[in-house]
Amino acid sequence: MRTPALAPEPDAAVSQVAHPPSLRGRVCGDWRVVELVGCGGTAEVWRAVGRGHDVALKLTRPELRSRPGSAEILHRELELLRTLRNPYLVTPLTIVDCGGTPGLALEYLPGGDLVPLLGAPHEQWLPALRSVAAALKALHDSGIAHGDVKARNVLLAADGGVRLIDLTTARPLASPAVEATAAYRAPSPATAVPATAGEADGFALAALLYELLAGRLPYGPGGASAIGASPAAVAASDAEAVNLLTAATDVLRAGGRSPYGLSYLADVIESVGSA
Repeated sequence: MRTPALAPEPDAAVSQVAHPPSLRGRVCGDWRVVELVGCGGTAEVWRAVGRGHDVALKLTRPELRSRPGSAEILHRELELLRTLRNPYLVTPLTIVDCGGTPGLALEYLPGGDLVPLLGAPHEQWLPALRSVAAALKALHDSGIAHGDVKARNVLLAADGGVRLIDLTTARPLASPAVEATAAYRAPSPATAVPATAGEADGFALAALLYELLAGRLPYGPGGASAIGASPAAVAASDAEAVNLLTAATDVLRAGGRSPYGLSYLADVIESVGSA
């Protein structure tokens, strides 16, 4: 598996970025572009209509399209999603031409991301987090790490189902962790072996769990500075929240390393509230 050519950058809300050249009204394959719905560090996402349903069209941001390998990344993501078919991963459709620019057509997920649930009672978001953990376990069972787990990469479908999106940074489990979104990035000490991509997924899931419980990131937007650092203390509302918070803190302090990695955290998430 080849490493993506473009490293991710922090998310930017649509209203906070320079407006890209508008695709509104353009026909891309079987779909007509309606509106811009998201813009991140390397890609923009548009809603398009056709064939009786909406789709999401993912395109490389205009200023990055001339970089070598930029178009290849979308084809690679399509191939991965087709190979890894899973009910908790976004469903891929095809690559279409958008005025000379390739666009990856994906199922449209209108329910938004997990950000509005940050700090809400865990009963409101725990089922969604179980789905994220299941998606990551399936990826790892296939030998692949996601590479950029975060609240904005978990979207809700129209039927309430949960999808993990954006495999731009996916790579083999044992490969070095990529420079993912800083707030969810596993620390890499100078005197020890850096985190693998698989370990980084466990750390990022723990950061997301902490963020959902506390309503804030465990180490702020800059992320953890060193292995062993504890996030700020949080008051847990009940015994289940205590168990979740303890597990998240264990994994964060360990930097996602064994025995406090993804499997440990996924087991705790699955066990809470299931009795």
